[in-house]
Amino acid sequence: MGQPGGPIDLLGILFVFLGTCGLILQLNSFWDYRRLRRLERHGVEAQATITRWSPVGGRVRLYLQVCLPEGQSAGGFEEVMSEPVGSPGDMVPVIYDPEKPTRAKTGARSDLDYRDERLVVYLFGGGGGTLFVAGLAMIYLVRGW
Repeated sequence: MGQPGGPIDLLGILFVFLGTCGLILQLNSFWDYRRLRRLERHGVEAQATITRWSPVGGRVRLYLQVCLPEGQSAGGFEEVMSEPVGSPGDMVPVIYDPEKPTRAKTGARSDLDYRDERLVVYLFGGGGGTLFVAGLAMIYLVRGW
């Protein structure tokens, strides 16, 4: 079909490289997409008290303590945002996952929007995976391991 070092082999190596880059680029969006989707499906709407906040590189890190609707205290979590939603002692709405307390997010369930992350995951993840497999197939056809 071809020879090692020929155009099909080099194109296969390029496809494997580009596919790997696409898969690596979408990892952060994949984790965000998965976290937000899980919160939307399994999260509990609750209130949280802002315990403190600190500046982090032009943004603000909020430390929150969750209070479940039954009045019992749950775990705490932190979130980095561009503008603080309140001052220490204020109550804010949150979506809380009882299975993993650090997977909480400020806001209501209707505020969750993960369409951007889903698009990146589908384009870079699906495209990167396809390029990776196609490149491996091309290399295998030429080199015949």
